[in-house]
Amino acid sequence: MIKFLKKLIFFPFRKVSRNARKTNWSTERNRKRVGKSLFFLAIALFTVFIFRFVWLITVNHVGGTNLTTMAKNNYQSTVTVQAKRGTIYDRTGAAIAVDSSTYTIYAVIDKTQVDSNGNPLYIDKKDFTKVEDFLNSKLGIDRDLIKKQLNSKLKQVQFGPKGSDISLEKMKEIQKAAENEKIVGLGFTANISRSYPFGNFASQFIGIARPKDENGTQALKGDMGLEKAFNNVLSGENGKETYQKDIYGRPIPGTTKVIEPVKNGQDVYTTLDAQLQRNLEGYMDKAATDTGAQQLSGTLVDAHTGEILATSQRPTYTATTINDAEKQKYFTWNSLLSQSAFEPGSTFKTFLMAGALDSGKVNLNETYQRKLQVYDTTINDWDVTENKSYTLPETVTYAQGFALSSNIGMSKIEMNMGNDLWGSYLNKFKFGLKVRAGLDGENPGALPSSNAVTQIQSSFGQGVAVTPLQLIRGWTAIAGNGTMLEPHIVSKVVDPNTKTSLTSKAEVVGHPVSNDAASGVRDLMLTVNTDPVYGTSYSTSGDSEQNLAAGPLFMVNGEPAAVKTGTAQIASTTGGYMTGSQDYLYSAVVMYPAKNPDFIFYMNVKIPTESWTLKYIARVANPLLTSAEAMKNDLSVSADTDTKAGKVTIENYKGKDSGDTADSLRRTVLSPVIIGTGAKVTAQSIAEGEKVSANSRILLLTNDKDQVMPDMYDWSKKEVEQLANWFGIKVTYEGSGNKVLTQSIETSTNVKKGQTLTVKMGN
Repeated sequence: MIKFLKKLIFFPFRKVSRNARKTNWSTERNRKRVGKSLFFLAIALFTVFIFRFVWLITVNHVGGTNLTTMAKNNYQSTVTVQAKRGTIYDRTGAAIAVDSSTYTIYAVIDKTQVDSNGNPLYIDKKDFTKVEDFLNSKLGIDRDLIKKQLNSKLKQVQFGPKGSDISLEKMKEIQKAAENEKIVGLGFTANISRSYPFGNFASQFIGIARPKDENGTQALKGDMGLEKAFNNVLSGENGKETYQKDIYGRPIPGTTKVIEPVKNGQDVYTTLDAQLQRNLEGYMDKAATDTGAQQLSGTLVDAHTGEILATSQRPTYTATTINDAEKQKYFTWNSLLSQSAFEPGSTFKTFLMAGALDSGKVNLNETYQRKLQVYDTTINDWDVTENKSYTLPETVTYAQGFALSSNIGMSKIEMNMGNDLWGSYLNKFKFGLKVRAGLDGENPGALPSSNAVTQIQSSFGQGVAVTPLQLIRGWTAIAGNGTMLEPHIVSKVVDPNTKTSLTSKAEVVGHPVSNDAASGVRDLMLTVNTDPVYGTSYSTSGDSEQNLAAGPLFMVNGEPAAVKTGTAQIASTTGGYMTGSQDYLYSAVVMYPAKNPDFIFYMNVKIPTESWTLKYIARVANPLLTSAEAMKNDLSVSADTDTKAGKVTIENYKGKDSGDTADSLRRTVLSPVIIGTGAKVTAQSIAEGEKVSANSRILLLTNDKDQVMPDMYDWSKKEVEQLANWFGIKVTYEGSGNKVLTQSIETSTNVKKGQTLTVKMGN
């Protein structure tokens, strides 16, 4: 193009010059000739420019540059609008985890940085020692690091971990101090952060969120606990906005336009109560100090709703100590509530006795000899001495055996029941199955192996693995007259974008034993605490720290609670069990009031260094349950969020992982029921696209090779018919009402096509 223009411009002049030499024209004639040539040259240039202009308008590119984009960048900017991460609250609306900003301090050492008057905006070399003293005293930054950074060849430097994650209050304090000491060249950059105002507050359960780079922008992402499990609920979606700017790049007011609206994260209201949680944390601190135990775990539950009101463990961490958390011996990032399984010991006897009473396989007044040999294994009770005699009577009733926590008594009951019947009750109580409360990384535990000795030993909590969350699910049936509830961790999810909320309710997941059986177990648990001869929590010395005289160790408002204690052997990493004098998991489950429990408290203590006594657990349970009972009426009132009831849109879950789907549905405050043990969903009871209310039950059929009957207690007739259609069975109904009370085909038994199921309905 350039060569062409050169020829176009200079060709007429060369031609005129040649013609003038040949023809010897007059000056006037030459001028006319030149003028004519210039005219045609102007026309040609104009044509070229018009063509180029039209071409640029049409093609809109020069080389690899988009002209429209370049022009817009000169007067218009598009920015990402960061979505606010949802806040995590307790049940009353007290903030547990909330978005905040932290700051990183930096020092400018570039000598070209001056203000409009030539005053330095950098740290002069003569002030290095002064700045070193200042940063060391204010932030504890190592002097050698400060000196190294200030003497580097960079233009701007930072000072490692101690120079970051600075709170707003501390940042303002440092700014003011630097101004007073006339230090220039120090500045701060803001970082998105997550604040945990309560400090030590169910830390492994709540978890933590940290800044992560996503598509060039920073966003908070859950790393552990509820923050990780509910990350998709809490995160939200970023938006985009455009605005026009002046020649200096400043936004012009009134020109902002939303391209993609920001969608802030949803707020999650947990079932925790801040006051009870703080109380539990304080009691756990003292228990950890007093026992010197490797690990401790404690959880308080509302027996009427299954809601987790407080939960804690030791060792633990806070947001400010998290970087040093692993320096604590026996520390684990796992939530001991749901992510770690263990052999529970004698607290498990509550389920054995419930099944025996329900099936009529025990006479509590019948006596037995406390001697038992099972194949090549001798089973002993805890009070056996070195000469194989017992400190308590050798002949006792089964009721007394429960009070003294007799392994032999429970073994004999299990043998009378038979492995199949006992195994059916383990299935009814849903052991070996995750709770699916919506938490991340839940441990399923394990049922006992088929070995005959192990089956018998499982009756007293050995050879079976459970989590506290699974135990709590089972104990809701003992406390609730046979009706088993799903433990809940979330009371409400609020969407600030639509001003709607999903509020959870008590969720019935089965009826493993009768009212009479559950009531009978609670009566027996009361004797554990009140029987002066056999009761394992009856103290002959009392507890001076709690002003308790000799008598029941677990007392609330002057009344004895229903209790079951436990002492479990701990599996060794080299095989068998640990053999040290204190190498046990000590535990207790406490229900109060004993006759009609409002609350369930469970605590375990792993390998204490001090001589063990149940008083350590009582000193946590008694004051905590007393506080909970005093707050009972307030706990039924949820936080007012001024929202209307929301709906959940059902998706297509076919082909998806059944467990992950159930957890995901739970986080939207629905009630999933997995049918079978298959890994994939093959059918669902609510169609894709339907909008349903919170707490709606949705059945998920899996690709299980067998058709196994679920516990249909509390199901609707429509849900029964859906299952019958999937299984190809016939249903007959007895009674009237809206909910299933009993079913003729036992839970966990295989169902064949064409079989008849009789269901009794009621309210």
